[in-house]
Amino acid sequence: MNNHFQFQHLVQFYETDLMGIVHHSNYLRFFEETRVAWAHQKGLVDYQRPESASQFAVYETRVRHLRPCRFGDQLKIDLQARREGVRVVFQYRLWTGETLAALGESIHVPLDKNLKVMRLPDEMKEVLEKEIWTETWL
Repeated sequence: MNNHFQFQHLVQFYETDLMGIVHHSNYLRFFEETRVAWAHQKGLVDYQRPESASQFAVYETRVRHLRPCRFGDQLKIDLQARREGVRVVFQYRLWTGETLAALGESIHVPLDKNLKVMRLPDEMKEVLEKEIWTETWL
C-alpha cells in the first residue's frame, strides 16, 4: 500500500524529443506539477492566488533517469516531503506502468519579499510534521 501523495500525468507529444522519448528537462516539470498538486491538497497553494506558490525558491534539484518514458505513457509520481531546518525536501518516484523510470529530489527555501531566506511559515511546519517519510529514494 502506498501512503505517499501520488499524482498522475499523461505524457504529451510536445514533451518528447525526436526519438519519441520524454526530454530530460520535463522530469523537473513533472515533479513541479506533483509538488504544486500536493501543496494545493494540503491548503498551502491557492490556484486563485498564484503568489501563494511564489514564496518558496528552488535551492537544489536532482534527477536520476532509470528508464525512458514515451509519448502516451501514463506516469504515476509519488511524493514524500520533510523539513530540514528552513529547507523543505521533496523526493519523487516516477513510474511508467510498474516500472520505476526516475527518481528525483528538490530542496526549497522560503523567501521574504526582499528575497532573503526566512523562517518556515507555521502552516508549512504543521503540514510537514504530519507527512510520512518512509525511506530515502535518491
